Amino acid sequence: MIKAEEIINKQFSRAFWGYDIGEVDTFLDEIVRANERAEQELEIAQLRIRMLLEELEHYTGKREDAKEATGQKAEAPASKPVETDEKKENAEEKNTMSETVTIRYVAPEDLDAVTMVEATCFPEAEAATRDRIEARIQTFPKNFWVAEVDGRVIGFINGMACERRTIVDDMFEFATMHDDKGAWQSVMSIGVLPEYQKHGIAARLMNTLIDDARSAGRKGCTLTCKDRLIHYYAKFGYQDEGVSASEHGGAVWYDMVLEF
Repeated sequence: MIKAEEIINKQFSRAFWGYDIGEVDTFLDEIVRANERAEQELEIAQLRIRMLLEELEHYTGKREDAKEATGQKAEAPASKPVETDEKKENAEEKNTMSETVTIRYVAPEDLDAVTMVEATCFPEAEAATRDRIEARIQTFPKNFWVAEVDGRVIGFINGMACERRTIVDDMFEFATMHDDKGAWQSVMSIGVLPEYQKHGIAARLMNTLIDDARSAGRKGCTLTCKDRLIHYYAKFGYQDEGVSASEHGGAVWYDMVLEF
């Protein structure tokens, strides 16, 4: 971000008619871009604060309700003894969490919550902006699902339908490339808040998208991922087709395709 001191001390070259117009325009463009980035970062930070405050209020209310109902101070539950079968305990915990999650189509009022999840799960260079997420919600709401716990959006998956077998960068920018009759269902973004990860929620979201694509008569699903996640998506039947043409966010991606 350009500091105020830089703006004050900026010196421009003088031409015959005064300051060099090109230099001035370039500097002003830098200021505009810096301010746009700052505004986006501020907006995301405000969303995070608001969501955290709402979550705090939600859990504080629950503790107060428990206190009123029992007439005692609401204490944190005592630690459970470690089970001898750790895998069984983890599986039970995963199932319990999964059962409390609702998967539904996105709604316009989910925009802020989805934007916050996106910003939390992805680096700034890769995360979709609020405007792009809004465009996706407006353009293909039936190809966009959210995971919800106690009325709070904690994860989502979305992707346009199209005729392309593999993803290109323009798809991330232009939601209008969506085609309801497209042969392929893309996965443009999938994310779950860190505190809800490793409970099978991402798998439920992915299976929801796959089942919908199969029911719609599409040829299959397509996505890009980083090399460390190839094995994860392979569990759903996706096949690794090598390095993708996509350079989204300046990263190296791999094409993954699931054919029905």
